[in-house]
Formats: sequence, C-alpha cells, structure tokens
Amino acid sequence: MKEFDVAVVGAGPAGSSTAISLAQQGYHVALIDRAVFPRDKLCGDFLNPMNWPVLDELEVSQDIMSCPHHKISAFRITAADGAEAISALPVSGERQFGLGVRRLHLDHVLLERAKRLGMSVNEGVKVTGVEGDSRGWRLNMDRGGEHFSARTKFLVGADGRNSSVARQLGVASHRTKPSSSIGFEIQLKNVRAVRHSVEIHQFAGGYAGLLRVDEHRVNLCFTVRQSQLGRTPSFENLRRNLLCDNPFLQALLIDAEPVSALRSVWPVYFSRRRCFGVGFLLVGDAARVTEPVTGEGIYLALRSGQLAAMTIAAALREGNRSLARLSQYDRTCRSEFGARIRLNSLIRVLMYRPKLLSLAIRLLGSRKRLLETLVNAVCLPRNAFD
Repeated sequence: MKEFDVAVVGAGPAGSSTAISLAQQGYHVALIDRAVFPRDKLCGDFLNPMNWPVLDELEVSQDIMSCPHHKISAFRITAADGAEAISALPVSGERQFGLGVRRLHLDHVLLERAKRLGMSVNEGVKVTGVEGDSRGWRLNMDRGGEHFSARTKFLVGADGRNSSVARQLGVASHRTKPSSSIGFEIQLKNVRAVRHSVEIHQFAGGYAGLLRVDEHRVNLCFTVRQSQLGRTPSFENLRRNLLCDNPFLQALLIDAEPVSALRSVWPVYFSRRRCFGVGFLLVGDAARVTEPVTGEGIYLALRSGQLAAMTIAAALREGNRSLARLSQYDRTCRSEFGARIRLNSLIRVLMYRPKLLSLAIRLLGSRKRLLETLVNAVCLPRNAFD
C-alpha cells in the first residue's frame, strides 16, 4: 500500500494549489480527482489581477498566458434602471490586467504543473471511503472498477461545494441556510461589444456577469432567485423574460448565440463549514462557497490552498496532527479573507435590491476616487496596501 505525507482530494484550483505548494517544499503528495483532465467547469472564468502573485509562486503564470485567453483591463457595473459606473483595473506588479480564461485551460495547467513536480496524480479516481486512526488516514479508491487503497498522514478535502470528503468526515453541514438563488453559465458567440472589461449587469431577480475568454467566446454567468424560474428554464426563456430587463444586457445579447449547453449550480453561496480537524483540512469551495459577485472565487481557492499547505508543512515538521495545530489554518483564513468576504456580502445584498444598487452606482459614478478604492479592494492582494 502506498503511503504519502498528504493526500489532496480534488484537483481544481484549491486542491492543485495545496498540492503544488507542498510538493515545492519536498513533501510526498497524492493529488486525486474523479474527473479526467482537461475538463470544463461551471465558473465565471475570471482571473482577477490579485491572482498574479499566487500564480507566480506556483510557477504557472507563463503557462496560463500561453493558453487561449483575453486580457481584461476594466470593470463595468450597471443597475436594472440603466445606472452605470466604469473603472480601470489596478496594476498588480507589472500587469495591469486580469484574464478571461476558461477553467478547461486553467485547471489543466495547474494539474500539469503538479505532474512536473513528480507527485502522484490520480485522474478518474473516486474516493469511496475515508478511515482515520492515530497515524493518519486510509483512503479507499475506485478507478473504473479497480479498487485500491493508500495511506496518508494528512488529508485535504478540495472536492467542491458538495464535498464527499466533508460528508465522510462528518463536517458537511454549514451554519446558515444556503442561498435561494440558482447560478447559470453558458458560453456565447456574437457578443461583440464585450471586449476588455469584466461586466456585471443587474436585472429584476438577479444579476449577470460577462467577460470574453478568447477571440470568439464570451462567458455569461448569472444568478436568479428560484422564485423567478419556471419549471424548465432555457437560455432563450431566461434571456427574453429576465436578462433583457436590463437595457445594457438587452443590447449585448441581441445577436448572441450559445456555443455550449446552459449549466446550473446550487447553492450559489453558503457560509463556512468547519474546515479543520485532527489530521485534515478543507480548502476552496469544500470549506466555503462565496457568491461570485466580486469575481474573487479563483483567488480564494488558490490562496486557501497555499494557506493550507503552510499549516500542514508546519504540522509535518512538528509531527503534530492535533486539532489545536491545524486550527491555525482557520485563524489565518479569517484574518486574510475576512474583509473580502464582508465586502462580497455587502455587494451581494445590493445586487438583489435594484433601487439601492442604482443609488450606489450613481454615487460611485460621480466619485471616481471612491470607485477606484472599491475596485482596488476587490482586485489587489492584501499586502498591496501594507
């Protein structure tokens, strides 16, 4: 039976970041995912500029830039009544741009980086059982009907909002009621007016985000209150009955044609789970799902992976798997992400209240410095202000 220092279940941005960060320090890591890569994923596909320092540390920035992408240098937000505000994105190091890049490419780049570091990468593998003891964990796995096991000192659950690892560890419940909104995503062509900006447009009952991911495709993500949906929502029905309530969206989508299926996800957000215990941590959406209104989801995933790796590396050096030792991860996440999550929550409240959002946008539109401060808070890493 193979033995590892750390097993990471889930090879999205959070899991790959955790695994890469640990492998860079010389630890023996297994990275496990039930999917076979490259695979696409429902996502806003926005790499906020704050991601650049993390991507540099993971040594994948150049590989990502070599993938199909589109540079994003501005932010635009509109209310359902037509109020509008626009701001340039801030400079992050030498780069004054974010990226529109499909998760199909981003996740594959991260996984290939993990492989180059020599870790054990297991695609198409489902973790069917987790058994803990005083020495660590035994993972029971299934690869296409082939059953096998491995042992690890530490376990990281990075397998998303519906985390199987969290369920098996008994920490799947969250502290507040999940959102009543459903998220949708679709790839479109013939959305010519969306070029170098990431855009948020409010409509009655929800809001939409758009950005270009390559020369031909635009990603459209939107959330809608469940009460606004019919039994079998289609893109055409949603465009006609909801999205076109906003005059900007109506103009942008008038000639749009789908080039992918309409995908959905629920819940759009829920509060944090207990994300640590004896010998385990949860990272990314397995720990907390933050509504994507501020476009920070990938950053929170990548950075939480780095913070988890820091905590686990220290615990491995000390030979300490205790609850007290691993609680440091939770404290660090609260300190580093707390202000961002509170700002996200405030903006989320405004997005579902058309009159309040319109007032806020009109205020921001007349006070450029205030708008720039808000965009900087969303798009720059914390140490940029230190």
